[in-house]
Order: sequence, then C-alpha cells, then structure tokens
Amino acid sequence: MNNISLSYLVKLALKKLWFLLLAAAVFGVCTFCYCNFLTKPVYKAYGSLLVTNGALISNSTSSAYQSSSSKIAGTDIVASLNLADTIKDILNTPDIFKDLSEATGGKYSYRELMSSSTVARRSDTTLFIDISFSTGSRQDSVELVNTFLELAPAYISKSLPDSNSSITTTADAAVKTYPRTAFSTLTAALIGAVVAFVIVFIVDSTDHALKGDKDFTENFSIPLLGTVPDFAETQMYSKGGYGNGSK
Repeated sequence: MNNISLSYLVKLALKKLWFLLLAAAVFGVCTFCYCNFLTKPVYKAYGSLLVTNGALISNSTSSAYQSSSSKIAGTDIVASLNLADTIKDILNTPDIFKDLSEATGGKYSYRELMSSSTVARRSDTTLFIDISFSTGSRQDSVELVNTFLELAPAYISKSLPDSNSSITTTADAAVKTYPRTAFSTLTAALIGAVVAFVIVFIVDSTDHALKGDKDFTENFSIPLLGTVPDFAETQMYSKGGYGNGSK
C-alpha cells in the first residue's frame, strides 16, 4: 500500500482525473436538470413600513418642532422603538391575512399566506418593519406584498389609534430564492468529484499487487537488481504461439 501523503493523493487524482471529471459532470448535470425541470421555483418579494407613535409625527410637523427636538429624541423615539415590536406582533395576527386573502380574490387561504410571509423588524434599533411573501409566482409575490402594505396602516390603527405608519418601500420585483440552480449545480459537481476520489482512493488502497518496477521502487526503499520474466509467456512466444496462428 502506498504511503498516504499529499504528493501521493495529488498523483492519484491526476492519474484518475478523467474519472473525477466524469463523476463531477454527471452529478452536476443531474442536479441542473432536477433544479430546472423537476422542482417548483419560489419567488420572494419585499416591502417595508415605517412605524412611530403619534406624538413623534405631530411634533415633527408642528411649529414648535425646533424647540422640542430634544424631547422628541429622548422620549418619542424611544416610545416608537418600544412600540415597533407591538406593531410587528399585530401584523402577524390572522385577521390581516384574512383581509389579504379576500383582497386578492381568495387565491390563497389565510393560513397559506401566514406560512409564506415574514413580518419582522429590520433591527432592534430602527422603526422599520420588513414584509416579504414567497410564492411560486413572481406576480403573486409582488401583489401580496403591496396589498399587505396597503392594508397595514388601517389595521394597525384599529388596535393602536395613536400610532402612525407609512409605506417606505413597495415591491416592484420578486427574486428567485429556490432552487439556487447555479450554486446547487456547482456544489453537486464538487461532491461528485469528491465521491469519485474516495472510491479511487479505497480501490487503490486495497490493491496490494505490484504492477512493475516503478511500483516496487515507489513502495520499498530497496535497490532493484532485476526482474524475473514471465516464463509461461516466454515459452508461448518461443513455440510460435503468437503471430503465426499455430496452436
């Protein structure tokens, strides 16, 4: 058995390079075909809301805004940040998804809409709430996000009359999130090459036969004085067993 070293592994890989490339190609092509012809794509659209408490909006539009800006920064913004989590929870309740289902013609049930949506704060230090919907249609994903954004302000006001919310980003496109064809194909090709190399390594490691002078010198630090010929083959040649058609 060959000593396992980096040079040995590299030589083994180069020796069986054709097999590794073939395995990588087979795995990659199969994965590409699966992603493009056998899977249902998923498209996600995004939108966002800005939510605040009522005092922040009214103060910012009043004539006394300049003199009270420190109070706004110290109290109203903090209150709005605390309110954002409550508004996020309100937007995750079933009733708004029931309204959304009706507004979009009942194509999706409210349970399907809830499971395909994400309503979350962008971070703990911002007043933005991001909304996304994932469906099998680009158009449906965009429509669901924009309709949800239209319904959200009035829905929030029912529970929190003093709050204020406004649409900051509407959805104009949906991105494909599944399957990730290019990434999956490259990953499968790499896995195929690795699997093929493992097979080659196992086969080579369990093969203890010496296949010639070079194989002997690579495995043993003993001088090679000579080789013994195959007498059976030599005898067949001497009797004319090859080349003249005799038996």
